[in-house]
Amino acid sequence: MIKSIALAGLLIVLLGFVGIQYYITSVPDLEAPIGVEEVRDIESEKSLVVTLVDADGSRFVVGLRGDVSKPEDAALFYIRNPDVIPYVFWPGLRSNDEKRVLEMLEDWLESHATDTHTAAVKRIHSVLKARN
Repeated sequence: MIKSIALAGLLIVLLGFVGIQYYITSVPDLEAPIGVEEVRDIESEKSLVVTLVDADGSRFVVGLRGDVSKPEDAALFYIRNPDVIPYVFWPGLRSNDEKRVLEMLEDWLESHATDTHTAAVKRIHSVLKARN
């Protein structure tokens, strides 16, 4: 009886960890309107980081690290919700997560063609588009 309860408890804990892992590594569905809160272009580290904020105030940080002139050398990373769990996720090249980020940036660019931060988002978008 005690072994069954312990096993059930262990399964619940493991399912909780799987849920947390899914939450922190999935690309969120941001509520429109989505704005750019901050852009950081760090030349010394070869990083470009864009922080997006949706209508609810949820933040999503997306960026590239590496040589953006060579799409295969620039690694995509993102932080789903830096205020809750500041976990940096590095999806694989040409992965489904990378394609979801590409789609999100395409949608943003279509609706924000005149935004002041369009150049930074276009740079990330062009690197992702070149390798997907």
